[in-house]
Amino acid sequence: MTGTSGTQAPHGDTHEHTETVEVFFDDLDAFGMLYHGRFAALLERAITRYFAGLGMSLGHPDVNVVVRELLVTFERPVTRIGPVDVTFWLDHLGGTSAQFGFRFHSRGATHARGRRVIVKIDPETAVPAPWTEKTRAILESELLSHR
Repeated sequence: MTGTSGTQAPHGDTHEHTETVEVFFDDLDAFGMLYHGRFAALLERAITRYFAGLGMSLGHPDVNVVVRELLVTFERPVTRIGPVDVTFWLDHLGGTSAQFGFRFHSRGATHARGRRVIVKIDPETAVPAPWTEKTRAILESELLSHR
């Protein structure tokens, strides 16, 4: 089953992870909906929290990444402050890149879905660099979709 964004929806043998993030009053727009630009920040918080839980925070060689692509398809507005779940998985793990699929959801409703492509870079040269074997093994076993 493919979502409207072109990413695979979580199912079957897809490994996925869910983090809960908080929507605050100042995240809402003049219509009382989560401002579209805040989805990127909330996704970043969810994925950062996941990697921090693995012991990979600032200074770790595999968190030197840049976002190459971000696609978000909005389905239903978030119209309240409080928790929202962000479920994510890996659709593809390349030598220096990773393509995440993600879904924002709460109370049984999907608010947005999409994909985010990151490229790991060498912080000194700013050119793509390969993932370490340890990180590759973690990502393959925990998040990579096995379709």
